Formats: sequence, C-alpha cells, structure tokens
Amino acid sequence: MSNNPAPTERRWQAPPTSVVGKLLTIAAGILILVVAFMFSILALGVVLVVGVLIFAYLKWKTRHLPQHLRDLHERMQEQAGRQGGYQTPPAGGRVIEGEVISEDEYRASTAPAQSSNDDQGRATGRPRTPGTP
Repeated sequence: MSNNPAPTERRWQAPPTSVVGKLLTIAAGILILVVAFMFSILALGVVLVVGVLIFAYLKWKTRHLPQHLRDLHERMQEQAGRQGGYQTPPAGGRVIEGEVISEDEYRASTAPAQSSNDDQGRATGRPRTPGTP
C-alpha cells in the first residue's frame, strides 16, 4: 500500500497554505463580517421603523381614550351622587377614618355621662349591662 490517501480522503484535507492563500482567507472572512454587520444594521433599522409606526398607530387610535375616561368618571360620580352613594361631608362635620360624623353626633358622643354607674363602666372598659340603673 502506498502513503497516498484515497481520492475521497483528499477532499477533506486542508489545502496547501501559502502566504497568498492565507491573505485571501483573511480577506474573505473580513468581507463576510462586514456584510453580516451591514445586514444586522439594516435589520435593526427596519425593526425600529416598524416599532415606531406601530406605536404611532396605537397612539392615534387611542387619542380620545383619556377624554372618554374622564367623562365616564364624571358620569359615574354624578350617578353615585343621585343614588345616594358617595356624599361629601357636611360643612360642620368631621371626617374620622373615612366616616362622616355630624356635629350633633359628635356632641352626643362626647357629652358627659348622666349616671355614675355609666361613668364607672366607661372607666373600666366594661360594656353597660342592660337593666342596670
């Protein structure tokens, strides 16, 4: 047998390397990198333009939405006011933890106790028992 490889094995061997062959390989690699970089820049530009167009389209289609939401909020407040829902506190009232207490209720709850038994119950924190004087 000879040292020469079979014809199918010669295909897979590296070609002889000379200075000119190495320079051509480097030039081809640089050219491929430049083309790939240019393609990526072009693709990025296309993606950005399409993104801006989609954003502009959505902004244009929803341009009346904030005004509609304000109108809806105002209508809901008017409807709640008509149905006895949310009410503004009276001018002389106090707001404590979200509850409206009128002046009359405030005075009644802070008025001095009428009986001494009632005062003792309040002082000890015990609830007043029904039927006790």
